[in-house]
Amino acid sequence: MTKIFSSILILLFISSLQGFSQKKAEAWRYEGPRFGIDLSRFLMPYMQKGKRSAWEIQADVPYKGNWFPTFEFGMQSFDDQRDGFHYKNNGTYARLGVDMNIVKFESLKDHDFVFIGARYGYSLFNQQTDGISYTNYWGALNSSIPSRTMNAHWAELVFGMKGELFSNFFLGWTLRAKFPLAVTSDPNIKPYIIPGIGKTSNGVPFDFTVGIYYRFPIFRTKTLPKVIKMGGNTHPGEVDPNDPNNPRNSGNSQYGSGSMRNGGQ
Repeated sequence: MTKIFSSILILLFISSLQGFSQKKAEAWRYEGPRFGIDLSRFLMPYMQKGKRSAWEIQADVPYKGNWFPTFEFGMQSFDDQRDGFHYKNNGTYARLGVDMNIVKFESLKDHDFVFIGARYGYSLFNQQTDGISYTNYWGALNSSIPSRTMNAHWAELVFGMKGELFSNFFLGWTLRAKFPLAVTSDPNIKPYIIPGIGKTSNGVPFDFTVGIYYRFPIFRTKTLPKVIKMGGNTHPGEVDPNDPNNPRNSGNSQYGSGSMRNGGQ
């Protein structure tokens, strides 16, 4: 009997240990700075004319769950040999801005988001033109325009998304509309390409980027970010079902009060 009782106690002890080992890990939401690289810059030499090379790094930091201050930095060079001239352009650029998530996070482990955003951009670059050949009254002539340092300022409107492929690794894309604000004036030749903006022949240049990112899970919380309300206040005549001050949402509704008055009569 003692052996049977001892065996039962051992089995109960083992089962309790298994229960503790199978207990679910405590749920946390991990957040932190995210760093990445724009993959689309490496495709530029195969998609456009001229010799091009470029790279761009990007970073963002979460703020109150739905806001993501961003910083982007890159380099671009352009070398185009055509009939009548040889144009060169190279420089660096930087953008500073913020993205705002516009969708609801479904759980603590849901980090996929769609965003709209804005950027301020600045570019510092050099351009020069060699081998300019043309013909006039005196015959065929050759000239060149020496290298000159220039700069440009612009603003961007951004729409895009970032999705978590697997733990802390993200894939994202953005569509950008760019609005030049100020460009250094050159009396000899207008910049054909501006690093960070693109071709200047378009009134409002558009750009599409694809990036891959890694997030450093430094912070953790159990609070799910609140959805940003885009609609503002309720219009007059509309009923907000979550407003505790609305009499229709309280126990004393219009019909309930009417019943009480009828009962009092």
